[in-house]
Amino acid sequence: MPDTSAQSLALALGVSAVVTVFCRKLRIPALLPLLGCGLALGTSGLDVVDGSSLGPALKGFITVAIGLLIFEGALHLNRDELARAPRAVWGLLTLGALLTWAGATVAAHYLLHFSFPIATLLGASLIVTGPTVVQPILRFFRVTPRVHAVLAAEAVLADPIGVVVSIATLHMLRLYFLHDNEANLAGHGAWLFSRPLLSGIVIGLIMGLVGRMLLDIISRSARPEPQLVNLTAVGICMTCVGIGEAVTPEGGLAAVTVCGILMAQARILGATELRAFKELLAIMLVGTLFVLLASRFNIARLGAVTWQEVYFILALLFVVRPASVLFSTLRSKLDWKERLFAGTFAPRGIVALSVIAVASGELSQAVQSAQDKMPAARFTQILADIERLDLVMFVVIAGTVLLASTFSPAFAWLLGVRAGEGGTVMLIGAHPLSIAFAKLLTAHEIPVRVVDSSEESIDIAATEGVEAIIGDATDHRWLDDFGSPHDIGWVVAWTGNHDVDQLAARWADQRLGKGHTAIWSAKRARGALEAADISTGEPLAEALARFDREHMACADASQADTLVRVFGWVSGDKFTLNVPTSRVLQAPPGSVFVGIGESGDSKPTSRSSAPTHI
Repeated sequence: MPDTSAQSLALALGVSAVVTVFCRKLRIPALLPLLGCGLALGTSGLDVVDGSSLGPALKGFITVAIGLLIFEGALHLNRDELARAPRAVWGLLTLGALLTWAGATVAAHYLLHFSFPIATLLGASLIVTGPTVVQPILRFFRVTPRVHAVLAAEAVLADPIGVVVSIATLHMLRLYFLHDNEANLAGHGAWLFSRPLLSGIVIGLIMGLVGRMLLDIISRSARPEPQLVNLTAVGICMTCVGIGEAVTPEGGLAAVTVCGILMAQARILGATELRAFKELLAIMLVGTLFVLLASRFNIARLGAVTWQEVYFILALLFVVRPASVLFSTLRSKLDWKERLFAGTFAPRGIVALSVIAVASGELSQAVQSAQDKMPAARFTQILADIERLDLVMFVVIAGTVLLASTFSPAFAWLLGVRAGEGGTVMLIGAHPLSIAFAKLLTAHEIPVRVVDSSEESIDIAATEGVEAIIGDATDHRWLDDFGSPHDIGWVVAWTGNHDVDQLAARWADQRLGKGHTAIWSAKRARGALEAADISTGEPLAEALARFDREHMACADASQADTLVRVFGWVSGDKFTLNVPTSRVLQAPPGSVFVGIGESGDSKPTSRSSAPTHI
């Protein structure tokens, strides 16, 4: 029989990349299309991709891939994000994980009629959710900051916990079937559960500190080479997984989670390139794994799906998950609407499928080895249940992702936890004019956030009482997940760096629509952003110098023509940006105009017969 491993791996990698590109352009989650491609190319379709052809290497590939996926997700967690709802996050990772495990086990036993040992393994594998499926769905509909923080953190941190619990459960079941020595199972099981987590935490702390130290050394140069940053991160990540796996199976996944969270706190100029590179790796690995694992599945088995599987999915989403969230988030910062939404949002992804793929194969071998130690009827039932595991997981993934993509957006809107039309103004660039404008808007009770890559500029803004965060506005992933407020409505990109302003304004224009973005940079914007250009031909650097030299200040006025420049207007509790498409003269009666006026005792006067844009 010819070796088709190279062919399968190459096609899985290439096809998954193309499918992901098309899904990005169509703005739909790629998970289900990837599963469909795996089935079409696999053994029950064109038979050009077969994940089984990789043999034992498939398990190693899965472990390495999951390690990179968890590390990439951990890089996007930070202390500020976790601090938004710490009690809820840790509740979901402890009590919530136990309740999910127990609830899914009971549901599998009574609804799917699984034997209790196999139901326990399935329940353990369903603890995970996964950042590679949660984050893309949350980008399609924005929810309140607390809910986003909780779901994003759970998706990253629950993966290693779920994997460790699943593999420990697998080892316990192997001991149970092979040795039937129940007296030692409790103590041995506790060691199986605790050893990967404890060793992983220690190894992750050490490797995370080593990684931070290396990144600090690299960042001391005037401009760190992105390649060095990327190689350092990948080297630390893979070394962490390798050492963890050498100490104990699955210890590498716990270690790489801790390591990634520590390294995420490093502030270096190459952080954008690092996150972009890791995201690219994650996208490639997710797509490749989905295609490879789906290729092994016989599509004819979908005909065996019954209402039992449907009832099981509904029980997971509307009984097990709500109960888990309800009890694990007591006394947290989440209100009852946020808890209710989080209680129905738990799509499963590649990690759950990978765990079942590994566990079912190993457990099947153990059961067959123990055939002479159990009654024939029990042996037949156990083996049949194991063979159904991957079918059930396929249906669970498809069902939970489909419901999360269709039901969850409507439910979030119904509960009022979806980010509204947006009233927060985001100012990209923390120069004196930006800080003055932020203070003026804050005085009118308009929420403002200032973003800048300079820690010194952010500190100055913070001392002025302005909400400001450090970050790279060219990193669209960071802007989506953490940088932008979840009720963002307006963006002004005015750092003076034309490339930065163009990238940030293009991101805002795509997310918020026309008329909600302004750009003022070193030169005029061209193309699609021309309508958002508010410079009137004056480079930002010259305007900032004139702002300081002529002793101007940000001011408000009841008449637009009393201001030198009109930035926008406040009507009631809402702000409107004055861009070329908004036409300031059509502001509602009673609006308060905000912009630049002359500082000092003299009343601000207009420099022209008509108000200018910013």
